[in-house]
Amino acid sequence: MSIVNRVAESGLIQFDPATLVKDMAVSVVTLSDFLHEEPILREKSFRQAMAAHDWTNYTGQYVAIQIDQETLVPQWAAMLLTSCLQPYALGICLGNQADALHMAYESALAKLKVEEYTQKNIIIKGCSDGSVPDWVYVRLMEVLQPHANRIAYGEACSSVPLYKR
Repeated sequence: MSIVNRVAESGLIQFDPATLVKDMAVSVVTLSDFLHEEPILREKSFRQAMAAHDWTNYTGQYVAIQIDQETLVPQWAAMLLTSCLQPYALGICLGNQADALHMAYESALAKLKVEEYTQKNIIIKGCSDGSVPDWVYVRLMEVLQPHANRIAYGEACSSVPLYKR
């Protein structure tokens, strides 16, 4: 007697949202790192510090530009940082690590080949390591529902039905 994997034979597609960004790097550039121990930007020394920085370290990454609240900087400072990052980074935002991760997920969702899920039965994995933000699950429903036949949440052995065409 052989053991039959009925889940594998069922045609269910198990979708793990954590895999959307598993190969994407996310970084934060803090504007104050380019200031000389003062909470105020001095243009000449700011530009010199930026010129000396190795921007290639951000190649293929999603980067958040972070500005400390106690730092006094003009609006163009973040724009100038963006111009240095632009040739290397996949995406740039103003914010923190979570904002850069948000941008990475949105980019991955936009690139998702939804036609591969047309008329398919999908289980969106829910028991991950907790690193996937809740909003990603909502966006996955929004992106997959127009294409899928059925969508459930959880594991194949105990899933919660969410959508049926």
